Amino acid sequence: MAANVARAGYPLTVYNRSPEKLEPLLQLGAQAAASPRAVAEASEVVITMLSDATAVEATVFAAEGLLAGARPGMVLIDSSTIAPDQSRSVAARLADQGIQMLDAPVMGSTGPAAAGTLTFLVGGEEKVLAACRALLSAMGKDIYHLGPNGSGASLKLCMNLMVAAEVVALSEAVVMARKAGIDPAQACQIIAGSNIASNFITRKANNIAQRDFSPAFPLKHLHKDLGLIVRTAHELHTSLPTSAVSHQLFSAAMAEGYAAEDCSAIFRLISQLSGLEE
Repeated sequence: MAANVARAGYPLTVYNRSPEKLEPLLQLGAQAAASPRAVAEASEVVITMLSDATAVEATVFAAEGLLAGARPGMVLIDSSTIAPDQSRSVAARLADQGIQMLDAPVMGSTGPAAAGTLTFLVGGEEKVLAACRALLSAMGKDIYHLGPNGSGASLKLCMNLMVAAEVVALSEAVVMARKAGIDPAQACQIIAGSNIASNFITRKANNIAQRDFSPAFPLKHLHKDLGLIVRTAHELHTSLPTSAVSHQLFSAAMAEGYAAEDCSAIFRLISQLSGLEE
C-alpha cells in the first residue's frame, strides 16, 4: 500500500517497528521516521494498517505516538480491522484534539494490495473522505462511503464473517470428497472451476490442492476478527450461529499451532476432526 502511494507521487514518510522492512520504500523515495510521532509531524494524512485495536491504541496514543506529533487538521485513515466501538472511541478522542479520522478497512490481501486494487470500506465524514479520495485511489479501485465513524469497521466484520464461512465450507467439502475416495486435488479443481466459486474460493481451493498454506490472510487474524464478530453481534442482539461455530473452529486451529499459516489452513483442522492425517 505504501509503495503505491509513493509511486503515485505523494511525499511519503514511513515507520515500521522492523526498520529493515522499510528499505524497498526508501528506494522509492520515502523518508524513514523513528516513531509514529515523527510520521505525524511530517504528514497531513497518516494511514495505519495494524493487527488489532491494542496496536492502534499504542500507535496513536503512546508517548511517541501519532497524537504527540499531530497538528489540528491532520487526518488519520485507519485501515486496521478492529471493532466498530473501538474505532469510534479512537475517532472521538482524536476529534477532541482537532484531528479527523476515517475508519477505512480493506477487502483484499497481499495480491490486491500490491496491485493497488483493494476495496476500501469507509466510515467518517463524507467531506473528509472527499479530500482523501485521490490518495485512497492510489491503493484501491473501489471506495465506498458507508456512514459515520465505525461504519467501515462494521461492514468489514460483515464481510469477514463470510470469508470464514466460505473457507470452512470449502474445507468441509474437500474433506468429505476425500473421505468418499475422491482425489482432493481434483475436487478442488472442479470446485474452483464451477459457478459456485468466487475469486476467494478459487484461491483457497488452490492452497488446499497444493497444500500451500503460506499466509496471504493469516489464520490468527481471521480468528481475531471472528472474536470481534461474535462480540459485536452480542452487543447488537444479533444471532450469528454459523459465525459462532467458525470462531470455535478457528480457536481450535490456533491451539493446533496453525496461527501463522493462511486461513485456508482451517482445512488441516477439519481433516484432523474427520480422522485424516495432514
